[in-house]
Amino acid sequence: MPLWRVFVAFGTVIAAAFVAMLAFGPAPWLSGGLYTGLSALTAATVLYAARRYRSPGRAGELTGWYLLGAGQLAYAAADSIYLVQSVVHGTITFPNVADALYLAQYPLIIGALLSFVRRRTPGRHTPALLDAGILATAAGLLSWLYLIGPLTGAADMTMAARLVSMAYPLGDLLVLVIGLRLMLGGGARSPSYLMLLASLCTMLVGDTAFTLLGGSVPAWVGFLWLLTYILLGGAALHPSMHRVNEPPARRATPTTSARLIALAAASLLAPVVLLVQYETGRTRDVPVIAVVCALLFLLVLGRMAGLVADQRRLAATDMLTGLHTRRAFEERLRAPRRARPFGVILLDIDHFKCINDSFGHPAGDRVLREVADRLRAAAGPGVVVARYGGEEFALLVPSAEASRTAELADRLRSAVSGVPIDVGGGVLRTVTVSAGTAVLPANTTVPDELVLLADRALYAAKRAGRDRVVAAATLPPSAAASSRRPSDADEWPAPLSRARRTELEAA
Repeated sequence: MPLWRVFVAFGTVIAAAFVAMLAFGPAPWLSGGLYTGLSALTAATVLYAARRYRSPGRAGELTGWYLLGAGQLAYAAADSIYLVQSVVHGTITFPNVADALYLAQYPLIIGALLSFVRRRTPGRHTPALLDAGILATAAGLLSWLYLIGPLTGAADMTMAARLVSMAYPLGDLLVLVIGLRLMLGGGARSPSYLMLLASLCTMLVGDTAFTLLGGSVPAWVGFLWLLTYILLGGAALHPSMHRVNEPPARRATPTTSARLIALAAASLLAPVVLLVQYETGRTRDVPVIAVVCALLFLLVLGRMAGLVADQRRLAATDMLTGLHTRRAFEERLRAPRRARPFGVILLDIDHFKCINDSFGHPAGDRVLREVADRLRAAAGPGVVVARYGGEEFALLVPSAEASRTAELADRLRSAVSGVPIDVGGGVLRTVTVSAGTAVLPANTTVPDELVLLADRALYAAKRAGRDRVVAAATLPPSAAASSRRPSDADEWPAPLSRARRTELEAA
């Protein structure tokens, strides 16, 4: 049996024995000893697992697990002090040294979660941050109304007791904020990751119940805390514990229906609470609720702005090549410019139909992506590179004379044909492009006509033998008026049989 299963099974037996002892009332030191023993065993287990699974030369990879182990160690020490005070002395002072150790766990847990977040989703990752902020703000309002707020006016507590009592729900709230960021940011959903999240959830539920019950610990609350230890130890021992740091396969945060429902409920919570306050005649917390309403509105507005920006980016980006779309290119072409002249380059992959016919459409897609990457790299900054349609590409060159535009087009042509492209299965083919250029105001004063002129120059390059650049200014009137493109169905490369093409596409 795997070690993590052994730990979970053993911990479950201890938790069941703890609940049974509380129910049937044997010596409190025995049940307390079981509780404290499992707490200490969990701390040792997490630290052991972090050391056992660490990889040579990858320092810091398991920092989060070491911090979790240190936090659990502080918790176990606090449990031990609490047990000694309750069994030996019979009375428990509040606050005491045990509270300091209990509270010391929070910065360690938060540091561990931040370490996981930083490795799973490097960078800001604004959508996940906003979603976590919306949910955490709603949870913070409930925490203030029912946990923290009542403690601020407790007249039967000393100032030290009041501050320590408030620190617990505040620490839980901070753990919730970072935990939500970890959950919503994407990444590998490994068994270890899921057990870690479940451990955090049971801890927060148990702590919240403890505060709401005024500091009493019924059997079910103790069982929740023991379940926290069991899940944490199992997560640390599971072989997938390395994958907790694994980043997501794709950057985008999916906006699922469940996420939208959760965000909508969190956004509506503050107005609902305000209505309840109005109906019950309570006005003490109205300013707090009003501030939360405003904060939630701003967070939701920021999230909507991000969604709109994402949709605009997707609409302006070709999904296959990552270049601008034709629509985005035409919008840039018609945009007012102070810096003139500017040029347009149209490029077309030579014999592209033959590539698809001979090697299959997946090979054609590979060629398109590689050509796009080479054009992007050779064009340099400031040049708009777009997939204009099919195997045709368009570039908008700012502040360019006719000579510079033609030179750039020739550099692009050389960049494409300079190195053969792998069309699949290790087969290399040299791919060439033909290009046509036009410049404003040398060839026309109307931006929309630039594409037409460059297109006619491209046709001329095709008719002249391909793999060359033709400028619109060099075209004779008869050539400029022609609009018939030569066919790509010629002798290169030799078409493959349908069976061979199907075989290559499957590979």
